[in-house]
Amino acid sequence: MTPTEQDPKAQKREIQNQGQSLDSGETRTKALLAEYMAQGREKLGAFLDAHGVSLPVLGVAMEQFTQSVFALPEGTVCKQGCAHCCHLRVGASIPEVLVIYSELAAQTTQEGFILLKERVLNVVAKGNTLTDAFWLTTRTPCPFLDVDTNQLCLIFSLRPFACRAYHSTDVDACQKGYEQGQKTMIPCFPLYRATTEMYSSILTWVLAQKGFPSYQVGFVKALEILFKNKGASDRWLDNKEDVFRSAKLV
Repeated sequence: MTPTEQDPKAQKREIQNQGQSLDSGETRTKALLAEYMAQGREKLGAFLDAHGVSLPVLGVAMEQFTQSVFALPEGTVCKQGCAHCCHLRVGASIPEVLVIYSELAAQTTQEGFILLKERVLNVVAKGNTLTDAFWLTTRTPCPFLDVDTNQLCLIFSLRPFACRAYHSTDVDACQKGYEQGQKTMIPCFPLYRATTEMYSSILTWVLAQKGFPSYQVGFVKALEILFKNKGASDRWLDNKEDVFRSAKLV
């Protein structure tokens, strides 16, 4: 007989010690993540204090955060042309949406910008894009997914942090969730996802501290507001108007 079989109490202590070890590792990870987020908040707050809150300044902050995102870990199965996750709801901070919209306006031709607007409004017209149910049951692709040719993201370099964070270690799980039209637990690297998504949370928190109506919004719905209301960006930035209320995620 093994020692644990001879001594049930010893076996119980061993299991408890293993659990404590796992809990300790998880606690350290959470502490490091919290510290990393606190540092990010402090740096962004100081940056905005020094330069003010404007589209160019937010663009620089976004670029710096983007450059801080780690490469996908080894073992990730995501690859070009795989787009199951591009049929899910995307949340973003308001600064992300403002910067992305501004960059789209600056980088595309007038015809191209109108086409992007039509793509966004066509998706919005199909239903309530703020709900997971809409995306899961309709299998509607993101308006920026090029479904006609090679399944590539048209704004890949500008995509929100939520999109950068989403990844998988099992493509079959992604396909199953897509085909069944329901929420699915996707195997991934939780720490990578958390450290990437936190940039959106940092932007949201810091702008809220500065008195802006700041919260997570549905990416597509918020873009609809900007496409339909040319002055929405200035009203939020200059007057701190709550122009994105109808896009707020709850």
